[in-house]
Amino acid sequence: MNRILCDEIKNYLRKKARKLGIKGGETGIVSHLQRAGSALNLNLHFHLLVIDGIYKVDEGQPVFYRIPGIQEHEVARVVDGVSRRVVKYLRKSGKLSPHGEEVCIADQSAAEDLTLSQLKGASISSRIALGPRSGLKVRRIGGSFGYEEEIPKNQGYGCASKNGFSIHAATSIKAHERDRLEQLLRYLGRGPVAHDKISLDQHGNILYELKKSFDGATHVLLSPLEFIEKLAAIIPPPYRHQVNYYGCLSSHSKLRPLIVPRQEIDAGPAEKKRSPDVPLEELPGDHLEEEAKKPSRYIPWAELLKRTFGIDLTVCPHCGGHVQVIAAIIRKEAIQEVLVHMNLPTGPPATKKRSGTEFMYESTA
Repeated sequence: MNRILCDEIKNYLRKKARKLGIKGGETGIVSHLQRAGSALNLNLHFHLLVIDGIYKVDEGQPVFYRIPGIQEHEVARVVDGVSRRVVKYLRKSGKLSPHGEEVCIADQSAAEDLTLSQLKGASISSRIALGPRSGLKVRRIGGSFGYEEEIPKNQGYGCASKNGFSIHAATSIKAHERDRLEQLLRYLGRGPVAHDKISLDQHGNILYELKKSFDGATHVLLSPLEFIEKLAAIIPPPYRHQVNYYGCLSSHSKLRPLIVPRQEIDAGPAEKKRSPDVPLEELPGDHLEEEAKKPSRYIPWAELLKRTFGIDLTVCPHCGGHVQVIAAIIRKEAIQEVLVHMNLPTGPPATKKRSGTEFMYESTA
């Protein structure tokens, strides 16, 4: 469905460009899939960053043609096309009945666990799937698809809805507003849970602050089990990209190398300079330097720990200096000798076993 949405936007920009005498070309779209709403409910929607114009190649150089601002009736036309194509796709794949009344919320894959499907279905409808409040609505503090003949409704500048679909295209960033562009990108790719909105009440329940609500509610109230349930429902499935690039920004586009700046790799002061008069084949080691200039996708283990847990193993915790690896000890006896010398335990850490309402500690050494 993400591709359907991007195709409709691309087709709209191309049609508008043809009216201005511009034929062909490609636009660029960055799509962020958001899985959660402001109340931690499963709410699949897309955040798109769209280039408001067309790129064409003229004499080997990319030329950008900006498209004038979008009109309200044009937004309605795009949402109408998205609605028709998505409904057609859902019916063809068996996820929507011919009458448009029954929508299969759970994934069709037989390998998916039934409990996870129940969590997702309850999260979409803002209900509880597990525990004593199963089937009930999420508590609030402080307060489906339509038929195909529905006419698109304008909901303000750059906003339109039809048949359960809506598009908001009222936000635009000018070329020189780099700070606003950075702010918009941070919003498009924001995480589903904001830590500063989580608090506890006097009974140990979780209060999650709402961004806004239709009934004046300020928070949703969840028990610890209900909170874990909502988090489980919004976890992305494996092997599914949450950020996608379309048009001239996609990796297979011939326009991308011309419009996206390439990162310069510093080969260092020892880089060998080759005279233009010397053929490449006469320097046997030159091709190794060319390969070294290619950026590597390898991310060191220490860098992954720093990104995930905030632990920087390359900095000494005592003096703050840079840490270097001087040896890799793999023999068990040698490791035990080092630990004994440093007055550290040689066995694995203790594990926790629950016995009734108390914890029992047992050593696995």
